[in-house]
Amino acid sequence: MNSDKIKTFLSQIAPFQGLPPAELERLASIAQEIKHGKNETAFTEGDEATSVWVLYSGRLEVFKYTSDGKPRAIEIIQPKDLFGTLCRMGGAGRTYPCTAIASIESVSFRIPDSIFLELFHKYPSMVTGVCTLCSNRLNMMQELTCSTQEPVEKRIVRTLFQLAKTHGNTLPYTKKQIGELSATTVETTIRTLSKFQKKKWISSSRGEIVIKDTPRLEALIKI
Repeated sequence: MNSDKIKTFLSQIAPFQGLPPAELERLASIAQEIKHGKNETAFTEGDEATSVWVLYSGRLEVFKYTSDGKPRAIEIIQPKDLFGTLCRMGGAGRTYPCTAIASIESVSFRIPDSIFLELFHKYPSMVTGVCTLCSNRLNMMQELTCSTQEPVEKRIVRTLFQLAKTHGNTLPYTKKQIGELSATTVETTIRTLSKFQKKKWISSSRGEIVIKDTPRLEALIKI
């Protein structure tokens, strides 16, 4: 991909939006394009953290492993999202604290830490953008933590609605992925979604779930 296209892409994303054109050009010339095949790992928990990543296309899921070695999906990375970033803020922790895996074929840009931190310390707009990013991620993690204490049906419905904010009512996710994001077993997720489908609240096909009756699903959360 040519540097002009990368520059245009980065200019639309916080925290790079406020950078001078010359800095965006330099950043675009340095950013490395990385292609991820489906189920390919971008980085693994414990790997040395030397880069900031920006997703250009596709979708990645971020996993954290529990004490018994089971993967727990904690975040969905969509195009224009930064990932593998927050572990670098404050100068602590030089390894990735999680694992990022491509759900579908994806493309990302990898930016060296040294360049990212240079710009971060030089431009206030970078600081503001990173603070906003941290705040949004913190809120998301708090919501996730609270939801794990809820009954299974509520967790699954909250996951569906959270994904709908990005994709609309047609969600390009498998039942297995919904289960991972809801901290629920595949078997329980399949049973729950089948129940919803019988009631015509959703429909599903291979790799896709469609929300059909939002009010009915919302009512489950309010119970």
